[in-house]
Amino acid sequence: MTLAYLGHSAVRFEVQGLNIYVDPYIRDPVDLHKLPKGDVVLFSHGHFDHGVLMSNQLYDAWGCQFIAPKVLTHWLIRKFRKVIPADAFASLNAHESTAVRGLKITAIPAHHPINRLGKTILTIFSRSSAPGKPVNGYYFDGYYHSGDTVYSAAIPEALKGLSVHTACLPIGGKYAVASPQEALRLAEEIGAQRLVPLHWQPLLQQVHFRYQPSDLVRLAKARGTSVQVRALAIGEVLESAEHAKA
Repeated sequence: MTLAYLGHSAVRFEVQGLNIYVDPYIRDPVDLHKLPKGDVVLFSHGHFDHGVLMSNQLYDAWGCQFIAPKVLTHWLIRKFRKVIPADAFASLNAHESTAVRGLKITAIPAHHPINRLGKTILTIFSRSSAPGKPVNGYYFDGYYHSGDTVYSAAIPEALKGLSVHTACLPIGGKYAVASPQEALRLAEEIGAQRLVPLHWQPLLQQVHFRYQPSDLVRLAKARGTSVQVRALAIGEVLESAEHAKA
């Protein structure tokens, strides 16, 4: 079991023989056509920086299955009706689960209270009507990818009783995503062994975030937390916590 960081919020997970991509907004230096074939693509929500506008390219390359919140699934079916068959899309709302080749995937609620400035920026860059709410996080086989979220007590509640060895959480602290403080609090409350920071890189070199992984590393050191911070370079692969100990 591994994960590979692909930049921004895009992560590839290799779990039980499946390649699962979450929010694959693929851009340089990552080459879509050199990535392992995706079996499943999980979209957290419809904002352009999470890959939904690339759905036709992803399907052309992989012939994959897409899973997203229900309202986004309906939008995707309409948007790509001429190039992607409707049965390639499946809906999953918060607290619901599905199985893909025996792997259970559960949608976890998120809270992404984007403001007017954020909406303006999204409109300028994306020119898309894809719904940005609701936002799903996803849990499967010890991995948790939060999607875009700030801290919310609903998240630890939804993950109660589930073992999380690796949490992939935003840390940028602007545009309605968590700060390092919020991300570390969330990782601690869900009992995560490791925290992989996401959503901190500039978008199109014009939209900058408040915090960087170095801020998270300093905070974790100052607090003496038991959560390991694993800031990854683009393309870096991280083994599961259990496999790393073997």
